[in-house]
Amino acid sequence: MIKFVNQQRSNKMVKGKQKNTSRTTEEIQESGNILLDNVLESVRAKYQDLKINKTSEEHQKDRGVDFQVELIGKPNENTLDMFKLQVKATDEPVKLLKTTTNKGLISFQIDNRHIRYYQQEMPWALLFLLCDNSTKTVYWHAIQLDNSLEERLNESIAKKKESIQIFIDPKNVLEPNSFLDFIRDAEESKSLQFFRASEGNENALTAGSDFQVDQNKPLLEQLFTLLEYLFEEVQYLPVHLLSQYRPFKVSEVQSSFYQQFKLYTENDDLVAMLDTFKVQPNGTITFTNPSYIQDVDEYEKKAIAILSKLSQNHIYTIISQKSRKEVSTRYFTHGNCNCVACCYNRLDIPQTIKKLQEPKDKSLDDRMKTAYMHYEMGNYLKSAEAFQSIGKQATKENKKTLFLITQFNLIKLGRLIKNNYYDYETIEFGKTLMNINLDRAVYSARNRSHHRKLFNYIKEVRFYSDSAYEVQTNVSKLRNEYQSFIGGGIFNTHSYDQLLNGFAKLNSFIGGNRIVYDRFGEFSLQMDGFTEGVFIALALRETNSYVISTFNDYHIQRLIFDGEHKVTWRYFNKYLFKSIPYKENDGKFFAMISNLLANHHLVNDAYKAYSPDDGSFWRNQYPEVFANCLCLAAMIEMTDKQAETISREIMDCYSKADLPSPDAYSQVNSFFRGKRSQFSTELLKEFITFFLQYKDIHLEKRLSIFTAELKTRKQTISLSTVQRKQLFKYAFGEDRDELRYFNTLALFHPVADNSLKKEIEKRITAQLRAKFDAYHYYYAVITDTLPFQGSEFLDKFIEETYPDPSKYSFRNNFYGPQDNEYPLFDMFFNLCFKFGLQPREITDKKMDGFGDYYDWLLDIGGFDYSKFKISWLGLYPTKFYLQEFAKPLILRKTVEKYLRSNRDFQMERLYFDIYNPQIDEVEADYE
Repeated sequence: MIKFVNQQRSNKMVKGKQKNTSRTTEEIQESGNILLDNVLESVRAKYQDLKINKTSEEHQKDRGVDFQVELIGKPNENTLDMFKLQVKATDEPVKLLKTTTNKGLISFQIDNRHIRYYQQEMPWALLFLLCDNSTKTVYWHAIQLDNSLEERLNESIAKKKESIQIFIDPKNVLEPNSFLDFIRDAEESKSLQFFRASEGNENALTAGSDFQVDQNKPLLEQLFTLLEYLFEEVQYLPVHLLSQYRPFKVSEVQSSFYQQFKLYTENDDLVAMLDTFKVQPNGTITFTNPSYIQDVDEYEKKAIAILSKLSQNHIYTIISQKSRKEVSTRYFTHGNCNCVACCYNRLDIPQTIKKLQEPKDKSLDDRMKTAYMHYEMGNYLKSAEAFQSIGKQATKENKKTLFLITQFNLIKLGRLIKNNYYDYETIEFGKTLMNINLDRAVYSARNRSHHRKLFNYIKEVRFYSDSAYEVQTNVSKLRNEYQSFIGGGIFNTHSYDQLLNGFAKLNSFIGGNRIVYDRFGEFSLQMDGFTEGVFIALALRETNSYVISTFNDYHIQRLIFDGEHKVTWRYFNKYLFKSIPYKENDGKFFAMISNLLANHHLVNDAYKAYSPDDGSFWRNQYPEVFANCLCLAAMIEMTDKQAETISREIMDCYSKADLPSPDAYSQVNSFFRGKRSQFSTELLKEFITFFLQYKDIHLEKRLSIFTAELKTRKQTISLSTVQRKQLFKYAFGEDRDELRYFNTLALFHPVADNSLKKEIEKRITAQLRAKFDAYHYYYAVITDTLPFQGSEFLDKFIEETYPDPSKYSFRNNFYGPQDNEYPLFDMFFNLCFKFGLQPREITDKKMDGFGDYYDWLLDIGGFDYSKFKISWLGLYPTKFYLQEFAKPLILRKTVEKYLRSNRDFQMERLYFDIYNPQIDEVEADYE
């Protein structure tokens, strides 16, 4: 039997028979991970049409999951398979059992809770790997296919043990020749686990009920009574649980089912009744058939409650399984609620904090909302204290589901507190919370069947696993459909609908029931999938009229509160968007960003008063929310007036307080870059004079955006004496030896009036004479501030940019040999191309022999194209490089031949930039 690593180390130290060369558990495991990577690399070498992506599942380690593996087929990039890995490593040579009934097998000890999770709960395939570092061998075991484990697991649990042995066949060695067998085990595991998980969910959610509606009462009364019972302590239920009760079903043989926001029922009378509900624009309901409201007290109030609860639980349509008649159940209120959650959703952060500090004599539901908002605001200590208090009160009031949620939340908050606070007592408090026994809370609280089902659903985190499988499966399908579409295929909306459905269920169950979960990596993974799926669906909108054609407020709100601006930009660029259409609904986004910018100067003081302890800034989501808002403002389409309004709100925000993070300044630039063509010339000039007063690390780039747009419009700008002083002070900085923002002067030159031009030329010339810098000179020449040929600085520039192979190159050492390993040499070529010069016209230095790439630049038309690499086109794609590339016919034929047989987005874009250029701005000259 292979014992735990720590036991091995202890035994060695006690016996003292060997030299003390033992390693830590982490070191051994890291060696095992490297061994696995090497094996997978050998598999890749054999199957070169297969891409194997292995990603860490750090957030799942406490559940016994280390990695996710995705197999992707080339060249279409379609996902072939996806499964999980649990990886263990040992430095001790693996030994085969000799005397037991499992003779010839490898024994390894594994936690009961992990086995139970693998076989009984998780919906994915998982393979167990054992890495023998001493022999460089990786063994695998299809643990979900091991039928011997269930009985032994139950016996072990009954004896109050924590682990059992698994027995691994030593023939299962992972290597290129056995990889297909390995994949077959993964496939069989996936099929078996799908049915296990489905059956488990079915059993957990349908195993009897001790609640029955009185069928002698009117149908409206029956439905209202059921929903009042089911939602007694929660706001959101898994629809599978909801739909198993009458009147959603009328017989034990046939059940209702839910798909794509639609509930299918066999109860035609229920469909007929809901069809008589007619929602009016003012929110009232009229009834076209009086028989359904006869003998029902407060029937309109109850009808509104029914539709509201169904809509809140994402049941937007009910369909008869027999007649297929569809009835809308949508009902949304649009009042101006001022509760703490609504203030936060409107991004009125100071008001949110004020509400959190109000007296606490409220209902349990209001207290749950407040406790959850403490968590959302990053104040985990206050949140934990509030949930502890609520748990005690819930016990007194016999609110058992509410009590369970508080205990689940406290365990999660314990982990956040332990990892995000610094003082010893607080960390110990977090550890105490993490040790709460949720099983005891569940089993001691059980009484009604409905509670039992819901308790297990929460305890086993099935709200995540059910939705995660749906999200990941459908985003993978969407990627495949996108690849099919760009190859001439047709897009089907089903995958997007299922993706949205799966994510909405997860998000609503967490947020609606105030469950602490969305700060953890597993939720972020699903948010990433949701984000990509939305962009794919929008990219395919022209192929199917039923798919989304715009972003709506649900997309916007999720990307603001749950998204990450870097991920949003990744998929915006990946799927080739220039802007995002936005379906404005009551102007929610524009009102939200206005609140954010208008109140920003109040947030810092409000937050300090609310959460004064150290580190509070790093726990709250505000900086990311701020960046997310500006990121979306840069992307979505808006009118010129709306763009101007947001711009002025940004300036007002700047004038009152620093922005919350460097990313926020970067996203301000993204907004101005995306909307610059919509601004009037006078407004662009106003931006320049305004931002010269407020210096930040992204100011130079921001000013270049404005000057580039003015140059495109052939406009000039005049600065007052005070403004000129600000410009030169910014360019020269506090430390004249560093001159970090000196190139701002060159960027200003193309749009400066004659007086300012001369002063800029004079200042740059004086600085270069005092201390020459190749970059400063390059920017001055590329913007026509200083001359190139015949310049007093040309010889110095050539000397500094001329390649020196003997010099140490950090980039080459870090990334390996590069085709363009001399970046300064590229700058030299760019200036030559700009002025139509050959290097020999301005220098006697030998220019060839520094690599095929640079030899090609010297003679693009006469180069030996058997040595040509298509990637060279994108190494330094400035406007002047692209203009030079457009001249020789042989290059065009070479690129077209490549594109006829390769799908390459970057090269397709470069082809159009070379042969159909649409670039005319300062930035494109040197970027």
